[in-house]
Amino acid sequence: MQLYRLTLATILQRKVWIVAMLCVLALPIILPYLTSYERNPSLIEPARAQAAWICLWVVSLAWLLFQAARFGDESARSGLGAYFLSTGVSRLSQMVQIWLACLTFLIPFVILTVAVCLIGAMPSGEGQIQMWVATNLQYAALFLLVVAPLALVAISVGSRFGATVGYLLPLSLSLYGIYGVGYLALMTAEQGNLLIEWLYVISPHYHLADLTPRLVFKHGSMLAPEFLQLVAYFVGIKLVLSMFSTVCFQAKPAA
Repeated sequence: MQLYRLTLATILQRKVWIVAMLCVLALPIILPYLTSYERNPSLIEPARAQAAWICLWVVSLAWLLFQAARFGDESARSGLGAYFLSTGVSRLSQMVQIWLACLTFLIPFVILTVAVCLIGAMPSGEGQIQMWVATNLQYAALFLLVVAPLALVAISVGSRFGATVGYLLPLSLSLYGIYGVGYLALMTAEQGNLLIEWLYVISPHYHLADLTPRLVFKHGSMLAPEFLQLVAYFVGIKLVLSMFSTVCFQAKPAA
């Protein structure tokens, strides 16, 4: 796991993770007070939960994916990947080690976000407390199932096509799955085009992992069958992206 430790040490040395951690931890506490909360103080807690998860999405898509793409690019171009190949570390093992180093920073950010929601935005009703905890845990699980495979794509594409393409491709895929699919659904309902319907079906519906409306409007947690169906769906996407990443990743530049 030498490459894992080296990647982890590099992230620590760059210190940008401190800014990311402050965004995840401090902004959800500060941002709700910048609104006209005096009219309805009870809205502070839902607004804090909303800000917490939005900040986590922004940090993950803006910082984590960029770091992943950059490490994939640097590993291939600098000769580091070729060195580890010569020491017996396989191409697949190198990709996984870089990916695990990125997840080592992502998971604490998710834990911090859940902690902000549970400590700073917990509802007062006893029944609501249980649903609030369950919803945040479900949100955390779905979030990881979405972002973790995208980081793997960033690493693999970055190693082959450079950091810029490695970052923009998973970023575009994530934004399309969160926002673009909704516009595609409207086009499908209005036009009834078979090609658009087919594109809608095969698109990654990452918006299903966004449980922020459930937190803000206190709709409660998902039922177990519904949640397990989403888990199975995102695991399927993860398998597809993992196979793509395995094929795409290169440990050294092509001759």
